[in-house]
Amino acid sequence: MEEVPGKSAPGKSASGKSAPGRSAPVGGADGVPGGALVPGDFGEVMGYWPVREHGNWVTPEGACSAPTGATRYDFSGACKAHDLGYDLLRYAARIGEPLGPWAREAVDAAFGRAMEARCRAVGGSGSCRAAAAVYHGVVVANSWRQDWREPRPEPWVPWVFVALALTLAPVAVNAVSAHLDRVSQRRDG
Repeated sequence: MEEVPGKSAPGKSASGKSAPGRSAPVGGADGVPGGALVPGDFGEVMGYWPVREHGNWVTPEGACSAPTGATRYDFSGACKAHDLGYDLLRYAARIGEPLGPWAREAVDAAFGRAMEARCRAVGGSGSCRAAAAVYHGVVVANSWRQDWREPRPEPWVPWVFVALALTLAPVAVNAVSAHLDRVSQRRDG
């Protein structure tokens, strides 16, 4: 594990509060702007410690939160690094020092770059770049929806109803339109 240079000395959090005396990882995590600077008390606050995977610091249990998973292009490294970036945002909020919209935007931009790099590493096919663009676009849209603040747990039940309503709305509109057309034809004919 590498020593932490700069802002957060081992044993201190980003806020300067006392933290466990553990060296924090630092390096070019794809999902973390400016190279991962992980505060010494990150493990205590967040319940895990980042690990090194293929040269990047990542969330060990991270994954691509999509129905298709990491895809055949194996975006898992980019997704795990992005998860670590989001956990750094959550960490800052939990210790009372939220970083603001710029930080989430930077983490999402790093995710996009990591996806592009992965596509180059596997041959740069157009379908890989298209999949990467969709993944990145969904991440950015979700960040916009959450007002660029740190990711927070959200109740899933309202979103099920929203999805159901959006799915059924066109069906309902078409059914009502067809009924009105039939009523209109009976009156006219």
